[in-house]
Amino acid sequence: MNHKYSTPRRTMTLTDSAAYGNYALAFVEHRQPITRIRQMRYPYRSWKRSMFLAGLVSLLLIRPDPVAALDAPQSWELRKSTIIDLPRSHPAASYLPDLIKRLASGQGGGSPVSEVEFLALFDRPESRTVYNNQLIKVATPRSVAIQNKAHEDFSRVFLTEKRVKRGVAFLEEKKNLLDRAERTYGVAPKDIVSILMWESGLGEFTGNYRVFNVLVAQLLYLEEAQQAAVRRITAGGEADPLASSSVAERQRERFAKIRRRCVGNLVALLRHSKATGVDPLSLHGSWAGAIGYPQFMPASMPHAADGDGDGEINLHSWPDAIMSVAKYLNERGKYGTADAARRRAIFSYNPIDSYVNGVIKYAEAISKAR
Repeated sequence: MNHKYSTPRRTMTLTDSAAYGNYALAFVEHRQPITRIRQMRYPYRSWKRSMFLAGLVSLLLIRPDPVAALDAPQSWELRKSTIIDLPRSHPAASYLPDLIKRLASGQGGGSPVSEVEFLALFDRPESRTVYNNQLIKVATPRSVAIQNKAHEDFSRVFLTEKRVKRGVAFLEEKKNLLDRAERTYGVAPKDIVSILMWESGLGEFTGNYRVFNVLVAQLLYLEEAQQAAVRRITAGGEADPLASSSVAERQRERFAKIRRRCVGNLVALLRHSKATGVDPLSLHGSWAGAIGYPQFMPASMPHAADGDGDGEINLHSWPDAIMSVAKYLNERGKYGTADAARRRAIFSYNPIDSYVNGVIKYAEAISKAR
């Protein structure tokens, strides 16, 4: 079965329809292999974003201001030379050898991707863009607090009559699919629909950011983006949050976790793209790198399902999206109908309590309104 990524034209612009293997021919000799970069170790914490919320949260997050001029866009461009010449002291340097090793490994899903093939991607102009403001939203020391506040706000948004009616209508429209998902994976339809509402507004918002760029930028530029966020905060007269040693340490741990996830997601994205003949630079998603109606990260694709039996997994089709959410909750979250098991499964989808509470509230609301 092909784990084939797909993005509908209404949310993206295809930049290159060539198969993955073709661009391996265009590469430039480099001075030293990435695998020679010295290993470094950092602790890490968990990181997860709800991608539909990411679009809405942008209304609540820091806005560009004159201080942003301090952050020269040229220094935030993704280039081959940045990868090759990355200083050994840079926090990202310890993750690159693992990335290259896992891409080229003969084991694991998808097809092996050589270091030359990986670096050749940076010869293409569309691979160089960094979504500066979106990266700053990921890196700001306020990120977790903002997420929690946003989840509380969006619980109220989703519990409006209009949103509840939309969820009830979706339950009826997709009843056969949802019932099949429940029979197959034991997941209640109301919870599947609630997650799809929270993640993408039932398909209304899936994102139009190039996933490859999002992941590489997070791997390389978290510290620079954090400093940009801090400059914006202090320019408003507030104290530097990194002056607190505990905050600074939490940020280091959080960045380490984000980078570990970036490596796994880049490996999954590139290997599966090559195996299925998809150009990885044509794949678009949220500004955190999630794809499709259920907003799966690339590394979550082993939990995706072929809901319509066509031999491919397309997260922009409702059969595949619905069955994939159910399969994920069953396999990764060990879903059960008891309250504790249900909460645990939803937490596995996005490990933030305010998210779990919001999903459950909306699920109960649409169930009651049927």
